[in-house]
Amino acid sequence: MKTQPTFFDCSAEVGLTKHIGGLEATEAIIELCHIGAGKYVLDVGCGAGVTPCYIARRYNCRVVGVDILEGMVERCKERAEREKLSGRVESRVADAQDLPFEDNLFDAVITESVTAFPEDKQKAVNEYVRVTKPGGFVGLNESTWLKVPPPPELVAWASQDLGASVKPMTSSQ
Repeated sequence: MKTQPTFFDCSAEVGLTKHIGGLEATEAIIELCHIGAGKYVLDVGCGAGVTPCYIARRYNCRVVGVDILEGMVERCKERAEREKLSGRVESRVADAQDLPFEDNLFDAVITESVTAFPEDKQKAVNEYVRVTKPGGFVGLNESTWLKVPPPPELVAWASQDLGASVKPMTSSQ
């Protein structure tokens, strides 16, 4: 049985990356995480590579982008090559809940509209912390539903529209 392409599949195909707050939010995470020249940064959920390439170019640092979708990783590699950043931007397929890196490797780990999707959000956050050097920074830009719980029809719509299971966290989590 052939499945319908999801929002993320279509985004990967056309190289679309979108997150809450856009570039202004990315800049805020960069500042809060003290990202600058010579830093080693991990972007979890790198999408089409907009953020990794922007950080590498603007802040003169090395960035690894990971995404669970192979299509997104390919778009990130293409973007890095097109922008002549292949030496400073690397990308690979990886799950936020099981990052393929050694402990204490990165100066900063950032995610933008990613941590809402893993089944085990705490495991994903623990992974971000594990791969961050002592004294390093973890920055998350996530959507938040302030009224708990969101209506079930909204959760169902988001899951169907995005093609990913949306499981809102509750105040008890």
